[in-house]
Amino acid sequence: MVFFFSCSVLQTSIPLFVKELDSSQEKKFKELIETTWIQFPKIGLYCEKEISYHKIFCKLQTVIGLKKLSEYLGIQIFLEGPHSKYYLELNDQYQFGHYNPEFPRKIRNLFLPAKTQPKFLQLTKPVYDSWFKQTARDFFIVYQKLDSNPKFFRKEADRYLMLVEESRLDPYYFDRFILFLYPAFTDNEDPEEAAKFFIFSGDENMDSQIVKELVGFWIRRKADGTDTEFILGLVDLIKLYDPEFYELRTSLKNNPIKNENLR
Repeated sequence: MVFFFSCSVLQTSIPLFVKELDSSQEKKFKELIETTWIQFPKIGLYCEKEISYHKIFCKLQTVIGLKKLSEYLGIQIFLEGPHSKYYLELNDQYQFGHYNPEFPRKIRNLFLPAKTQPKFLQLTKPVYDSWFKQTARDFFIVYQKLDSNPKFFRKEADRYLMLVEESRLDPYYFDRFILFLYPAFTDNEDPEEAAKFFIFSGDENMDSQIVKELVGFWIRRKADGTDTEFILGLVDLIKLYDPEFYELRTSLKNNPIKNENLR
């Protein structure tokens, strides 16, 4: 569930520390996670005005804040960036939150109780379908296209880091990715120079505002080095609750359109 924490990291490092939960803490935390899964439709009703992952994150914040989550996990969630222990600063133009790589590893192990509890999977499948499925798919779709051209993905992350470090990031920087999922998206008008991607027909129907935000999320994760850990957690979630979608997206024979010879 918490694979969709939106965002960023900074220029002052916080020392990394990792500790294990004691048995009573772990039991309490696991109970909180299971209750949240089951009760998710009923919590944070005022969050209904939000869209996509913003709605999910808003609802999760009504259950547990960053400080308490950090205490439960025994780690700093962010190693650098504008975020405090208590809230996310999402409007800082020149800093972004760098996740502690232990964070996605920990939530991957803790936040999917259905992996070992078939009855819990059956109980929570309707909750996933109603509240998480579309957002999980959106994150996966955007990542999959970015990852289909690793050179482009790395180049964009490096460019973003440079602009942040030099305090030159345009506040509308990610608007250039509004049409990222369109087959005709290009970073160069010269066909020989333009980046190539695997393309799935229909992906362009995703809301353009969500597309640019998710491109921003994954570029920041590539920049802070946690993209692999986050996508592994997302894949665990999707394979568990939405395996048909995963099989469809990862089987090359089901790619109705694909561009070969990726740059």
